[in-house]
Amino acid sequence: MTSTDLTKALSLVPEIKAAHEEAEKCQRTSHSRALDFAIKAGDALTLAKEAVGHGAFSIWRQQNLPNIPQTTASLYMRLAEHKEKFREREISNTVADLSAKGNLSLRKAAALLPKRPQTPAQLAAAKARAEAKTAAKKTNEGIAKEYLKPLEVDESVIFLRQVFDAEYLSKLGMALAPPPAQTAAAGGVKRM
Repeated sequence: MTSTDLTKALSLVPEIKAAHEEAEKCQRTSHSRALDFAIKAGDALTLAKEAVGHGAFSIWRQQNLPNIPQTTASLYMRLAEHKEKFREREISNTVADLSAKGNLSLRKAAALLPKRPQTPAQLAAAKARAEAKTAAKKTNEGIAKEYLKPLEVDESVIFLRQVFDAEYLSKLGMALAPPPAQTAAAGGVKRM
């Protein structure tokens, strides 16, 4: 990052702060104007991110815009990235309808946008989680849990009586029962 890039990013700070403050103020009064200011802040944040670089942006934002949380900055940049979508008939009508009812929030506006495509790493992680969950269900323990979990207590007892002998059930009962509290005669000390 060169000093001119940093100078460019720093020159955007007042614009970002002003747009953020207006977006927050308008959230309470004029919801459609809040969206306009959030997009303006998002455009400036995107320019600042390009100037300082992706890796340094988080630190730059913390140092120069401490009152704008990362989640809010990301929201603004996402709204700005898709600002043309708010001009499309379906979304613009929904925004106008929500605004007229006083129900438009920046998060609701962002929810109208198309979902971001998952990265290959996110897709691979989701696949690995699904495979692990499937594999866990295929184990004996997983099969037993899947079968026994929906049973009521009395149904579980009936099942256990059909599978196990009386001696095993007696041991099981003792293992499941809470240990009786035994206190010593002197001093009330519990015995283990």
